[in-house]
Amino acid sequence: MGLEAARAPVVSIHELGTLGGAVSQAKAVNRVGQVVGTSRDALGRTRAFLWQEDLGIVDLKPLTGVNTSANDINEHGEITGGGDTGFGAFHAYLLSEGTSFDLGTLGGNESEALAVNRRGQVAGHSRVGGAGAVVKHAFLIPEPGGMIDVGGLGGATSIAHDVNDAGAVAGLAATTTGQPHAFLWTAADGMRDLGALGAAPSMALGINNRVEVVGGSGHAFLWTERAGMVDLGTLGGRTSCANDVNDLGCIVGVSQTSGTDTRGLPVTHAFLRTPDGRMLDLGTLGGEHSSAAAISEDDRGVVRIAGHSHDAAAAVRAVLWTVRLE
Repeated sequence: MGLEAARAPVVSIHELGTLGGAVSQAKAVNRVGQVVGTSRDALGRTRAFLWQEDLGIVDLKPLTGVNTSANDINEHGEITGGGDTGFGAFHAYLLSEGTSFDLGTLGGNESEALAVNRRGQVAGHSRVGGAGAVVKHAFLIPEPGGMIDVGGLGGATSIAHDVNDAGAVAGLAATTTGQPHAFLWTAADGMRDLGALGAAPSMALGINNRVEVVGGSGHAFLWTERAGMVDLGTLGGRTSCANDVNDLGCIVGVSQTSGTDTRGLPVTHAFLRTPDGRMLDLGTLGGEHSSAAAISEDDRGVVRIAGHSHDAAAAVRAVLWTVRLE
C-alpha cells in the first residue's frame, strides 16, 4: 500500500547539534519550539538535553547519575525522562520550574517516563517489585506522588508511550501469547486491546485529545473509535511506523522508501501525514536516513517536528523541521 512520496512544504530543517559527542536525537517539541532529547557528550555518556533557539543545546542534568534521557516536554516547559540515581538504579523524573523530582518506581529498581501532558500527568514504564522474572508495567502518575500500575493484556510486559490531557494512555502490552499489542487505557474502562494489522505485532506510540491513537503494526496505523485500526501506508517501501499525532490530526513517523542506501539496505525517511491524508516526505540533512519522533500543536498554521537525520557525513543529528500547513 505505497503512497506517492510528495515533498512537504518545509519552511526549514535545522540541525540542533550535540553535547560534544557523535550522536544526538530529538524526542519531543512543544508549541514554542523547545526541543528535548538525548545526546552523547564528549565522554560518550548519554545525556538529556533541552534545545531553544536563543540558547542552543544544553545538558539538563536532571538526576545525579551518569546517563539520562529526556523524552517529552509539555506546553509549560515541564520535561520528563529517566536517569541514573547514583545508587545503581534508573528512575523516571519530572523537571518542573527548574526543580527535578524523582518519580520512583512500582517497586523495582528501574523506571522511565515517556510522556507528560499539559496537566503535568506522567506516563511511562517501571519494573515491579518481587523476586523472579523481570516484569515491566506501564504506569500513570495522575497526581504528584501517586504512581498507578495500569496493568496489562495477560502477558508480563506493558509500556505506556503517551498520555493525553484527559489522562487516557496509549502504549503496548504483551498478550497471553506473548505478542505485543497496542492498547488504550482510561480510568473508566481500564486497558483495551486495539488489535493489529493482520498477524503482525502492534504498538501504540501517540494519542491526541480526540482519542486518536497512532503507532505501528508492520505499517503505520491510525486508530479511532469509529473506524478502528486503519493502515496509513508507506513512502514506497515495505514498512512504516507512526510516532505521534497532534490535535489537528497531523501524524509523524518514519517509513521505508523505495530506495536503498550504500549498504544495500532500505532508505528510511521521516514523514508527515496531513489531515487530508497526504503522506509527505520530510527529507534529510543531506544523508540517507531520517525519522520524525514528535509533532507540536498548530501555531498559526505552523507545526514543528522533532526527530533525527543523517547528515552528509552519515552522522546522526537531532533536527527540527518547521512546516507551514497548506
